[in-house]
Amino acid sequence: MQRLVARLPAPRASTAARVTCLDLELSDPPTPAPAGSTHVHVVVRLHGLPIGDVRLDLTTHGSDQELWSRARAAVEAGLVRHLADDGIGDPSDLPPDGRQHRCLQRLEPGPNAPRVSVIVPTHNRAGVLVDCLRSLQACTYPDFEVLVVDNGAEDSTTRSLVTQSFADDARIRYLEIPSPGASLARNAGARQATGDLLAFTDDDAVVDPLWLRALVAPFVADPTAVCVSGLTLPSDLSTPAQLDFEAYGGMALGYEAKVYHLAERPTEVRLYPYSAGIFGASNNVAFRKDDLLALGGFDEHLGPGTAAFGAEDLDLFLAAIRTGRRIVYEPSAVVRHAHRATYQDLYWQVFTYSAGFTAYLTKWAVRDRRVRRELLGRVPGLLPSALLDRQRGPAATDGPEYPPTLRWLERAGYLYGPVAYARSRWRSRRRLRRSGRDLAS
Repeated sequence: MQRLVARLPAPRASTAARVTCLDLELSDPPTPAPAGSTHVHVVVRLHGLPIGDVRLDLTTHGSDQELWSRARAAVEAGLVRHLADDGIGDPSDLPPDGRQHRCLQRLEPGPNAPRVSVIVPTHNRAGVLVDCLRSLQACTYPDFEVLVVDNGAEDSTTRSLVTQSFADDARIRYLEIPSPGASLARNAGARQATGDLLAFTDDDAVVDPLWLRALVAPFVADPTAVCVSGLTLPSDLSTPAQLDFEAYGGMALGYEAKVYHLAERPTEVRLYPYSAGIFGASNNVAFRKDDLLALGGFDEHLGPGTAAFGAEDLDLFLAAIRTGRRIVYEPSAVVRHAHRATYQDLYWQVFTYSAGFTAYLTKWAVRDRRVRRELLGRVPGLLPSALLDRQRGPAATDGPEYPPTLRWLERAGYLYGPVAYARSRWRSRRRLRRSGRDLAS
């Protein structure tokens, strides 16, 4: 299947301009616009925390002051909320109580900060892993460890990187398992973890210094929180494929904190709580260790490295919220993710995302009579838009155009997902039979 997708031609040469990703801190003086860029994707922050983003055309701006004024105006609503919560009137104002700003006080874990284990699955990608680990080293949380879980490695490159380049940091541990699979790796890390909380990110992600503080704060504030997810932003938008992935939907879920509960259905989400991506993603999420183990961890028949390709995070989110507890989305927990740079990689990503989605729905429909009945009542009404609309979701009405090939691959993935899940289950049973024969011999 991957070979077939790889043969698809890329779109005709795109005229899309290069977009540079950058951050703007409103409490600092304006800084010069990046040289050589015609467009910028600006994440606007205050006191280090994100409040909004905007894409700006540098060819139409005047001074640097004007550029940053346009960025500030684009996030005015978020800025007003942040200033009110902090009890100040301007981004440059000092805290009224002489301490740090209230937004940062809220992220303080306190004297009894729970220990956090960060689990990073990786497979033959030492080149990107190094940036991930350096960003984790810069986290300001007081008590954490990092478990790098090397799954199905083809050589010793990753082992050497972790055990040599990061040998002087006792917080970083290396764990190797023989079989590939992100779910296998995460579960292996969870079993070896010493933390009360488990945070997950990916080897191609770079985390903010405040990432762990922001993930932990909702757990401390709300004992009913079963998991906390964060804001995932692009680290690079310099290629047409990366821009098209953003048009396709990207990974960002907005700049307002949200709390999800099974009994409180958002009116704008038609397939809640089964919808893809509403709760977050496995590259930016945390669970209480006891809760994750009680839920059975990530389904090892789903996810990268399996015949079902993905949706292991969607599956775990659904299991979590069905406990009757809350999922918290905290946008202050920021991760930068490297989007696929080429169309060949993007095509495969879109196909596997869609196939993984219907694979996970197939799992639940087969195993749970109540879910099966609910899906049979709701999915048929969504099929026309899922299979016939030229674009997906909000992009179908007011978003930018993206290549029709992406839409066709999404449809093909939806149709293939049940087959993918069946193949993944079959492969698992075959491995078990083989391992049984090996033990018997």
